[in-house]
Amino acid sequence: MRSTSLLLLFLIACLTMAAQAGTPMLILSDTANAAHYAISREVEIFEDKSNSRSIEEITALPAVAFIPLHHPCCNFGYERNTLWLRFRISNKSHTDRFLLEVVNPFINRLTFFETDAAGHVLHSDTTGAYFPFAHRPLQHRNFLFPVALAPGDSAWLYLAIAPDYPLHLRILFWSQTERQSTQQRTEDIMLTTFFAFCALYLLLSAILIAVTRQHFQWYYFGYVLVTAIFIPAHLGLAFRYVWPDAPALQFIIPAALNNLRLVLGIQFFRLYFNLPRKAPQFSRFIDVTIGVFLLTMLLQVVHMWFPMRLVGWVLTSFFGYLMFFSVCMLGWVLREMFYKRRRRASWLFIVVALHFIGLSTTAVQYLGYGTLDLAARLLPFGARTVTFFVPATVMTAFFLEMVLVFYFSLRQYIRLFEKNQRTQLQLARTKEQGLNALILGVEKERRRIARDLHDSACVNLAAIKMKVNILRERWPDAADAATDIVEDLEEIYREVRGISHDLMSKALEKTDLLPALEDLTARVQQARPGLNVQFYANAQLDDLSNLAKIHLYRIVQELLANVLKHARATTVTLQILQDKGKLLLTVEDDGQGFHPATATSDGIGLANVRTRVEVLHGTMHLDAAPDRGTFISIEVPEKFIIHNS
Repeated sequence: MRSTSLLLLFLIACLTMAAQAGTPMLILSDTANAAHYAISREVEIFEDKSNSRSIEEITALPAVAFIPLHHPCCNFGYERNTLWLRFRISNKSHTDRFLLEVVNPFINRLTFFETDAAGHVLHSDTTGAYFPFAHRPLQHRNFLFPVALAPGDSAWLYLAIAPDYPLHLRILFWSQTERQSTQQRTEDIMLTTFFAFCALYLLLSAILIAVTRQHFQWYYFGYVLVTAIFIPAHLGLAFRYVWPDAPALQFIIPAALNNLRLVLGIQFFRLYFNLPRKAPQFSRFIDVTIGVFLLTMLLQVVHMWFPMRLVGWVLTSFFGYLMFFSVCMLGWVLREMFYKRRRRASWLFIVVALHFIGLSTTAVQYLGYGTLDLAARLLPFGARTVTFFVPATVMTAFFLEMVLVFYFSLRQYIRLFEKNQRTQLQLARTKEQGLNALILGVEKERRRIARDLHDSACVNLAAIKMKVNILRERWPDAADAATDIVEDLEEIYREVRGISHDLMSKALEKTDLLPALEDLTARVQQARPGLNVQFYANAQLDDLSNLAKIHLYRIVQELLANVLKHARATTVTLQILQDKGKLLLTVEDDGQGFHPATATSDGIGLANVRTRVEVLHGTMHLDAAPDRGTFISIEVPEKFIIHNS
């Protein structure tokens, strides 16, 4: 009997030694690829359903009590029992300082043990999201535990996890130098670049929204802003820097931000497609969806203060409804693409797909499962994102989504700008046509009045003058009085004739612009004998349109009239030059000058000149000062005044 018992104990010991010998071991080396190790297949798991076992009891368990995990990620779903994870390490390197990193800032309670081969505890730490941030062994957004292991030694590492939420985590083992130098520096660069891009996007999009006045774009602005806050909160940075002494907020704010950004993104989608008008039934479905997401956010808050057994069911239902809504929304976009053939929906399909890739990936994490992180595998720096609890796919999808939406907004701004330009051009053309019609009407009326004055009033005055001369010959006694009347009539006749010429130049009407200007300068010379009027022209004025001739004649007439009335000049020079496809008109005098600011605000004549120059698409430059004379130059492109154009 005794021999049978000894044989049984021997067999058990052999089985235990064989099981330990078959346990996967993490071997630490000095190779270039040994800076960090992703612990997955080396991990063994034991579920403590009593939630009361100590480390001594755990180390005393037979090796067969632990089950190999055999999974690249530690996915446990919603499990309320205490989970014991262990793995064995052997140090074949020359380094003795290491760090064990657990990537999941939402684990409520986590205890780390380092034991030797005999099961004696060498070091232990207890921390978790239920504890203030200062309770962590190392102040970091993830859970970092220092491991001291001399070269050539081996040890067992244990993690006791008491989850209260669905659990998903990643375990990494680092050289302490690598983790705190190269890896940390890379993380800082990536996060700084990401948040700088978000800030730049928010600034540029705010400017575009303010310019285009598309107020529904503010929902996507809010979505980006909330996401830029959600990501550091989900990474654990907010717990470290914002609410380190309020652990309860770590379970409320990130989840609330995730739901809020989802609501803002959906609202942007609805208003972008104007669903309340184009698809009212689908719009009401979105209203119900927003209500479901807000209710889920409320239940998460309630669970934090009043723990419920239903939290797993609530999260599962939320994820299921999110997937159902995603399918409905993507189906609607596909309908717009292929059935209604709306091209902009094809690009927005990509945006919506990226949007829900990020949301669904985050939702799967909340259910306690990891997803295939394609971006981490495909991107050049993807291997360095293993320490981010937010998958690289989520951040990449969000980044691409921002780029596409900004591209859409920029294209919309360009379209609105071009439309505004076309509208402004149409208004300018309408204004020009109106001014031309008005000017032609005025010129027609001027011509009629001038004709009436010349053909009627002047003829009548000449007839009256003849009759007075006859009366003077018949009554010599009234000769003196008749002579005075004749002189008055002669003066009135000259004034009426001058008004007639001012209203419409006969030379311009019967000949061309150049003779009309020569006639105008001659009459100015006659009106002021002491004024020296010089006129020079080398431009071909015959090809100008009739309207351009009228404008140029009236401009010169107005400027010379100002010289006669106000300048007190002795010399005035008028030039019309042609150079490089432009017509240059200048008027210069040596008179008393004036303040240009006063002239532009009070001078009706100059305002009329500016209006005519504007109609001709020209530019006007005024140079004047008191006691320094006046120089006015007008430059007009020939293509706007040539008759053929």
